[in-house]
Order: sequence, then structure tokens, then C-alpha cells
Amino acid sequence: MAERAHPEDPGFQEGSPYRANLFKRYAFASHFTAGKVALDVPCGVGWGTSLLIAARRIGIDICPDAIAYAKAHYTGIDFLVGDMADIPLKAGSVDVVVCLEGFEHVDKATGERFLAEAARVLRPDGLLVMTVPAVLPGGTHSGNPHHLNEPSVEELKELLAGAFRTES
Repeated sequence: MAERAHPEDPGFQEGSPYRANLFKRYAFASHFTAGKVALDVPCGVGWGTSLLIAARRIGIDICPDAIAYAKAHYTGIDFLVGDMADIPLKAGSVDVVVCLEGFEHVDKATGERFLAEAARVLRPDGLLVMTVPAVLPGGTHSGNPHHLNEPSVEELKELLAGAFRTES
């Protein structure tokens, strides 16, 4: 998915593979958010957050302009300016944390802080739904200059094991 995807972007018009991917990822996440309190971080301009099926949706992004866009275009969603490494929510306040294609846009230390924050804001039976490009054995970085950290599959498993039970 492209950075800061929004419906007016020419690359995301009807029939675009980028649009199809955005909808596919959020449909996948919605399987886990239905009837729940869901946090989408980073939410960008809120388009993906608006696609989540949840009892309550919260979107957080570090960019004030993105949050202003989200608030102007999508109602019934709580949008907050905030850092994924310091989530401005109470401990145990959400059922599901959704992070789709955001983890790779921060350095490793910030990513580690995000995982700790995600674990903190989740209820004890909460769930992290995350997609991230991971480098397969023998593979290399995608080459996307916006991707500051693409962990290997093993690194990602180790990072997640610190705060989450993982299933493959």
C-alpha cells in the first residue's frame, strides 16, 4: 500500500491494484474487529480505518494534517494525533490493535516501543493484527525508501515473542 492513501489519489481509483489491496487488508482485519473496540495505528488519513467493521474505531497518526483530513472526511470514528511509540490511550482500553503496513515505516527502536505500547493498550485477551513486509531467508530489503526497517521473519518472531503469543 502506498503511504497516506486517500480516495482522491489517482493511484487509488476504482480498479486500481493499490485500492484492491487496501480493501483486502482491511477486510481481513475486520474479521477480528467486528463488535470490538479497534485501534488503527498509524491510520494515515483514516480511509482504511473507515473500512473497519467494529463497535468503536479509533485512529491514531503522528501527522496532524492526516488527522485533520480524517476528521473532515469520516464520522463516527475517534481520530487522534499521536505517536505509535507512545499511544495516547489508557492501558487495557482496546480489544484489537490494527497496524497494516505501518511498522516498516519506523526504525527498529520505535517499532519495539510500538509493540510494547500495543501490548499495554490491549485488554488481556486482546489481539494485534499486523501486516509488515518481512525479509524471507536469503531475501533483501524491498528497496522502498520509505521503509526504514524491514525485519527478517526470524527478527519479527523474536520481537513479537516479547509481548505476544504468535500463531503461524
